[in-house]
Amino acid sequence: MSRLARPVAQAKPTYDVVVVGSGYGGGVAASRLARIGLKVAVLERGREYLPGEFAENMFAARTAMQISGKGRRIGPPDALFDLRVGKDVHALVGCGLGGTSLINASVCLTPDVMVLEDAAWPEEIRVDHRMNLGYHRARQMLAPEPLPLSVTPMKLASLERAGKAIGHHVERVPLHIAFREKANAAGVIQPACTMCGNCMGGCNSGAKTTVHSTYLADAVNHGAELFTGANVRLVERVSGDLWRVVFRKVDDTDSHVPVGTVTAAMVVLAAGTLGTAEIMMRSRENGLRVSDRLGWRFSTNADVMSFGYNYDKPVNSVGIPHGSKTKVPPPGPAVVGLIDLRRRRDPLDRLALVEATVPSIMARLMPMLLATGATLAPEEASGGLAGLLADTKRNAESFFAGAYQGPVHHSHAFLAVGHDGAAGRILYEDDTAVVHWPNAGDEPVFTHISAMLRTGVAANGGTYVPNPVSSKWLGGDIMTVHPLGGCAMGRDRDAGVVDHKCRVFDGDPTKRADSVHDGLYICDGSVIPRPLGVHPLFTITAVAERAMMLFAREHGLALDVSPDPDAAQRVFRSEPAASSGGASRFGRMFGRAESA
Repeated sequence: MSRLARPVAQAKPTYDVVVVGSGYGGGVAASRLARIGLKVAVLERGREYLPGEFAENMFAARTAMQISGKGRRIGPPDALFDLRVGKDVHALVGCGLGGTSLINASVCLTPDVMVLEDAAWPEEIRVDHRMNLGYHRARQMLAPEPLPLSVTPMKLASLERAGKAIGHHVERVPLHIAFREKANAAGVIQPACTMCGNCMGGCNSGAKTTVHSTYLADAVNHGAELFTGANVRLVERVSGDLWRVVFRKVDDTDSHVPVGTVTAAMVVLAAGTLGTAEIMMRSRENGLRVSDRLGWRFSTNADVMSFGYNYDKPVNSVGIPHGSKTKVPPPGPAVVGLIDLRRRRDPLDRLALVEATVPSIMARLMPMLLATGATLAPEEASGGLAGLLADTKRNAESFFAGAYQGPVHHSHAFLAVGHDGAAGRILYEDDTAVVHWPNAGDEPVFTHISAMLRTGVAANGGTYVPNPVSSKWLGGDIMTVHPLGGCAMGRDRDAGVVDHKCRVFDGDPTKRADSVHDGLYICDGSVIPRPLGVHPLFTITAVAERAMMLFAREHGLALDVSPDPDAAQRVFRSEPAASSGGASRFGRMFGRAESA
């Protein structure tokens, strides 16, 4: 067993680069800047998890969830599942070394050409070849591939019936998961996927190709230092051309008292859409001049999480804990099949619809959630009054049958993504970034998605159950797992917060509108200026790869991203969780080098 990170108390006072956050954008920045030869430190708020340390049942999960909003928090501040409660929109993100890659479904899709050619992007993104090269480099590192045809999970049959009713075929989606044992691009040995279905609860086999096992491992291979337990508060300019990152230790009881600083010539903010916006807003309060567009163009990526309840035939769509004696076949990865509707004429119909396996950590809750959801939506009953009475009887049975038989075993989870208006706004309230978007749920795209899902559920003889979290009984606010925007790209500070190179615009009105803060970057989902219509991880990674190429070129530094044949191989292993319960400027330091 080997770990990549150390407690933040061991961080040095000075580095060439400090990367804040460790998701896809932060991982790319750490890896590429370390490969250039810079002294890199990564500051992460959450814990480091090795395979075997993720909770797989309700008992082990008691410390795995944190909920924050309106200046209050429930749960540990470094808990893996981080639910941000906003005024109108809630967001669920990951908190740990590797960011949301630890709990996502690993779906690697590129957006439509229509999306990348939209005028919301700076012109450079739309015309140069480096976005394509960014996707290529992301593909080399994450190595996405679909589930082999030799394996056909039961849930695919249900999705195919839904696809036929909708009028579109089902295809297997590329996933960053190892389906055979291999050494990945960072030299980490990954075992083959066990098909347990717990991808979105944390992969305890090590088959999931997370940022932790790729970009961060690669960064460490090239000298980067990773630190956990650091809740970054703000960044500020010091000593002319240096930046100071102010943080507190996560276990500090006073969240308003900074307890540590690290100084660097370059800072890359990659704390996620809400995390980065919050750091930027707090830095602005401390005197950092930034664009007035900070907080604007927030998008949910038109996320809709919903369920088809109690189908005519079994679906087998709940994950299986390690060592479980449950007598059901392995459900397969969290996502296997895709109904790709992104080429339809009407933009509101351009959707990507996937099925999803619920992780075993939620297994005991599913009977109650789905039965209650079906009861709260009686208009969705499968056949008038007689159907409603039958569903009520089945709901009662569901509480006793559990998740691996009965109604829940016959139920399907869906995640659809599309195009909202990116009209949300992140505001700074009570020392926290909060999403404001009145009537966000009334965006036309959500009506279109719900209609599509109802059609697919009806084809399987089930009851359509909207996301219980978004129920009108609980306020009707929508929830996203793909928050984007808030620090969006633009041609200058009048249009965005960062430029096409991910450099932060200088808000000083006496300077040119396209002036930037030297050495301050943002590389995460917050820079995406519009919804993507697909799961965003691949595009966030590509944008960060592109930014690092341009950084190397601008500073005359060599960036070689080819696999290192001499890198030591790593094996990440732990006991199953269920059983265990002086900075300097770049040109001066490195002299002349080849461009990227």
